[in-house]
Amino acid sequence: MKAFDRIASHIPLYRDDLLALSDRIKAQAQDLRFKAGQPISVCGREGAFFLKRGGADRAPSPGLLSVSAAELQELFFHICGQSVFSHEEEIREGYVQVDGLCRAGVCGTAVLEGSRVKALRDITSIVFRIPRDSPGCGDRLFLSGVNFRDGALIAGEPGSGKTTILRDIARSLSMGRFGPGRRVAVLDSRGELSAFDLGPLADVLKNCPKAAGFEMAVRSLSPEILLCDELAPGDIDAVKSAARAGVGLIATVHSGKNPRGRYICQELLSTGAFGTLVTLRGRESPCETAAVESIGNALPVESRAGE
Repeated sequence: MKAFDRIASHIPLYRDDLLALSDRIKAQAQDLRFKAGQPISVCGREGAFFLKRGGADRAPSPGLLSVSAAELQELFFHICGQSVFSHEEEIREGYVQVDGLCRAGVCGTAVLEGSRVKALRDITSIVFRIPRDSPGCGDRLFLSGVNFRDGALIAGEPGSGKTTILRDIARSLSMGRFGPGRRVAVLDSRGELSAFDLGPLADVLKNCPKAAGFEMAVRSLSPEILLCDELAPGDIDAVKSAARAGVGLIATVHSGKNPRGRYICQELLSTGAFGTLVTLRGRESPCETAAVESIGNALPVESRAGE
């Protein structure tokens, strides 16, 4: 609920109405959605709630609070600190980092430079993702014998708790909850992993591309384990380099119920960087594991270090 309230504080026009919502709604909320001309919604495990003065309704009805195009533009400038230029690189990726706590996804009309997105104009919706800290949610993986030093790939659909469980694993390793404390380097390219305390042995590189971040961490931070969120096809070469660097890699990737059926997952698993594949159940059961599989072609840390 603290994360919900902190994000609500960055939405001045509707701050009081959001803060007045019940603890039940706040506790299960996963995102806040603002779309021009539409009711403001709070979406979570129980579905959508639509904001109104003094509370929320489960279905669209008269009296709901909606956001106009002008108000949406004002909110966009507000979360950018009145300087869109300073968030230019983030906006090209479709989001704005807010308060070092969360990212707000931004929709609008793409302005292209060749095949590359240069900017967004005519903002039509903003979605605030609410980060969750759930200490202990990764314990079952430690207790089931997962060897994180041999690498682990955590796969799941959006909202399934990938970032939350990755954060908890980082903290447990850093604090030595299941053995000696491990030196952990966290590549936090979107400022979400480090939104909560990660313990004494976790060093964080923020807003750094993964390829450069892997190299910087290995050369300068002496990590035993690297962690990063949301691998994409463009990160394959960086993952291969990490597999040869003598450190364990724990990362997440978007997938459905069958990650092995996705090309990106097949490519990642073939790099030898991951000894375990963890599949999460889905957005209805955040952070709950559906399967934990051993990957036979993974390179042990000792073998990697000798390459």
